[in-house]
Amino acid sequence: MSFSVYIRPIDIPDALSVMHWENNPANWDASDNKSEYALYDIVRLIEELRDVSHAKQARWIICTTPTDELIGTVDLFEIDFDKNEASVGVLVAEPTNRGKGIASIALNLIEQEALKLGLNRLTCIIHPHNHASVRLFEKQGFRKIGITDDKFLNEGVYLEALIYEKWLKK
Repeated sequence: MSFSVYIRPIDIPDALSVMHWENNPANWDASDNKSEYALYDIVRLIEELRDVSHAKQARWIICTTPTDELIGTVDLFEIDFDKNEASVGVLVAEPTNRGKGIASIALNLIEQEALKLGLNRLTCIIHPHNHASVRLFEKQGFRKIGITDDKFLNEGVYLEALIYEKWLKK
């Protein structure tokens, strides 16, 4: 089945879906999250995201067309407007929707949003065992620029992480 997707800014009605995705331990290997969020925390985050320059982050919901089904998120975080750069993350929440090109489309769309915000460079940090994310970001033109040894905490041990970057314009 082929998907057509679009992204839109996150809003309060999305909070329950986002909480479910954020609290799913199966999604934690793609982030540094290791504990559950309360609905109040998600709503508060969404409210803070209304002011990108203050929050230093922005999040969009990935939706299917024509059904408008919510299937994931894509976000810019650690936004540095002085350096015109940010970190990027993408989550296609349900495993049945993965491997269909949705994350690639979402990354292309978020790059356009990043340019609108005046950002020139995107970075991401990937757990080295997350082969799907490595393939995704490399396919999207990100290049590996380094390794850090203290990003992911797993059972009390910090694991290395791969650092990738993409220049949107130089």
